[in-house]
Amino acid sequence: MMMAGKFQIGDVVEVAGQKAAIFYPGQSRWYALRVAPQREDQVEAWLGVRGVYGFHPVLARKARRNGVVREYHRRYLPGYVFARFEGNPIEHAVMACPWVLGALCRSNGEWGILERKRLAAIHSMRKIDQQQREAKAAARARRFADARLRRGDSVLFRSGPLAGFKAEVVELTADGGSAVKFEIFGREALIHSSGDNLLPLRKLD
Repeated sequence: MMMAGKFQIGDVVEVAGQKAAIFYPGQSRWYALRVAPQREDQVEAWLGVRGVYGFHPVLARKARRNGVVREYHRRYLPGYVFARFEGNPIEHAVMACPWVLGALCRSNGEWGILERKRLAAIHSMRKIDQQQREAKAAARARRFADARLRRGDSVLFRSGPLAGFKAEVVELTADGGSAVKFEIFGREALIHSSGDNLLPLRKLD
């Protein structure tokens, strides 16, 4: 048991069952932590449970491999996590994280405080990338919707014995095909055709 008088005002003491403090409360400040390769996510989580917000900008992308769609992330600045401490970081406590290698320092060796304005652009990279992906997805959906056949559309048969014949879509069927009417030998005929065998003639926006 420690005797009274062993502590001074300003000392940080870890309470049993809680995470040790890694900063002295004060003015909010940003730092760039250098981290081990591919450990950015773990460092963010480690900081988070200790009251420090951290992020690293990434580009999220989806790729299909062997028929399976998977999402992967490409880091803009690999090896760095930007951390906002609500006060002065306790350097040795932060370095207790097994994946933190250090921080960007000033010429005198002290951890450098980052400017908020410069960080704003870096921090917005995720949001901007997400907005761009959503805009592209919406554009693809609009193009797909525009390309779908509609009742009253004029179409051409792509292949088969009726290839090149002009027809009109009368009805869209539940199986994804269409009922179309066309003239042959001076008479009107009505048949069912699959959607991929019909070429729309209307101009797409």
